[in-house]
Amino acid sequence: MKNKSPLSCGLILIALIQLLFIQNGFSQSGTKNSGLTLRVTIDGVSTDFGEYECGYGTANFGASLTDDICAPAQWARDINGQDSLVCDSIPAGQLTGKIALVRRGGCPVAAAGNFTAKAENAQKAGAMAVLIANHALTPSENDCFSRPLAGPAPNVTIPVLFLSRTVANFINAGINSGQTVEICLFRPHVYVESTFYPVQNVQTPVSQIATDTFGFSANVTNVRGTELTNVRLKAAVQSAAGTEVFSTVLNIPSLSGEVADSSFDLPDLFVPELPIGNYRIVYSSESDPVAGEVFKDNRRLLFNVTQNLFAKDDGITIGSQPSPLPPNGWGVGNLYVMATGALDDYQVKTVAFSNNSATPSWPVTKITADLFLFRVNDDVAADYANFEREDFLSPSFTLEGTGAYVAAPTATAYQLQQVDLISLETAEVGIPLDNGAHYVVAAFYPDSSKVAFNGFDEDVEVSGPQGIGTVTYSDQWYLGGFEGGASAQLRMFIDLLVTTDEKPLPDSYMNVFPNPAKDVVNLGLKLEKPTDVTVTIADLTGRTIQIQDRYGLTNETLTYALPQLASGTYLARIATKEGTLTKKFIVQK
Repeated sequence: MKNKSPLSCGLILIALIQLLFIQNGFSQSGTKNSGLTLRVTIDGVSTDFGEYECGYGTANFGASLTDDICAPAQWARDINGQDSLVCDSIPAGQLTGKIALVRRGGCPVAAAGNFTAKAENAQKAGAMAVLIANHALTPSENDCFSRPLAGPAPNVTIPVLFLSRTVANFINAGINSGQTVEICLFRPHVYVESTFYPVQNVQTPVSQIATDTFGFSANVTNVRGTELTNVRLKAAVQSAAGTEVFSTVLNIPSLSGEVADSSFDLPDLFVPELPIGNYRIVYSSESDPVAGEVFKDNRRLLFNVTQNLFAKDDGITIGSQPSPLPPNGWGVGNLYVMATGALDDYQVKTVAFSNNSATPSWPVTKITADLFLFRVNDDVAADYANFEREDFLSPSFTLEGTGAYVAAPTATAYQLQQVDLISLETAEVGIPLDNGAHYVVAAFYPDSSKVAFNGFDEDVEVSGPQGIGTVTYSDQWYLGGFEGGASAQLRMFIDLLVTTDEKPLPDSYMNVFPNPAKDVVNLGLKLEKPTDVTVTIADLTGRTIQIQDRYGLTNETLTYALPQLASGTYLARIATKEGTLTKKFIVQK
């Protein structure tokens, strides 16, 4: 059983200080992750839209849909300017029995332009649901842009959605043409309550992602309450463009009407040998038609394959701190595993994190913190059962290095801050990393700065080995991560330990071509006998771009696609048990 962090158990309260975009989560308040099908029927012709691309965004306030809703669509008009921005109240009864369309946009009184205020005005006028329409041009947003809406809005008790401009314009064109426009919100037949996130990190270096093995599971609910047949639960890994690179399907012949929030494991495992780029894990469900209709559900979880960055987050959604604050400060850390690079030497020189303060007497510009890199000792059990959790400097850790953070006078809330780590052994910047070892990057806010909030990402629950991802320290270490998906913004970069050849291999062992290169570089290897090799592509500072372990190579050409690299000079390096060989090559775009 996971030992939950007190931040998730209630012993420490998550304080929400800044709410940004939320891409995914498992909250059941509002329409967030609702799985709804939005059906627009114009003079008898129906078009269905879903969550995300060119569809709608959800809200974490308002009501979850317990029954399907169908009603005529109508633009709301306020009592003063008769404007669909509804900066003022809407005449009572104007929207009774209707699904209200309200334009996104600011108002002379700023509070009146909030999504929550607009929704409440429409509800008071009798609306059954509110659709906030992205109905004006914003240069930074394309027609498919949709976004989640954030509360709090305790007085809003009807469903609320945000329409992409594509959907809003489609509905508006139907209304303007004088045709009958009906909007329906349909629940799926099989609702995906929550899903397993198989990636250890939201952002993982390309060298490390191939060492992960993805498994898939989901908790589902039979929304219709009657037996469903031929239920198909699918998990897929897709590129950002939607190309499917892996999928697995569980076929459930019959799903009882009593099934609620029940866990199902999907077959097949995926070893993700993926190039640098953005990806998503998509869970979906469908069943045989009910009353002639098929309403599906899907969940989308994002992850990135990076050059050299370990991160549990892809941007923060909240700030968190203990409550009550411990008298002597508090700490938080992320667990990372260095699993590739067996024959060369790597280090961490830089870590990054973010914070804020809501206390005027101790603003963000006065925050200090100590950053640590701990190596988890080899004698710690695989399930961490014997981990010594009482002290911040746990005997189960080896302290490898530290860094000091002092906020600059220009620091702003949740600005990403980079801190150099100093090795305790050399007193220099840079701490060697052991292949296969577990590391914890931690921040400690001392008594003077314990009012600080550390940045967190709520999108998904990210866990590493044995379910451990983000860990916290107050009265002791809590190793269980966060239920509901809160992961600290505490990032780690990988660099070569040295960029010179202390034991040089013969120059003939590697030829780099073409040179200059554009998007692809080849390493032609000519080794005297079958040899295990670690290959590294890096910039001139040693910041890694690609690390790869290869086995039993002799005469072989290795090809690396590097479209993300800017013009400049880079390093290609091979390492064997006998030594290393490093050569420069030029990228010329």
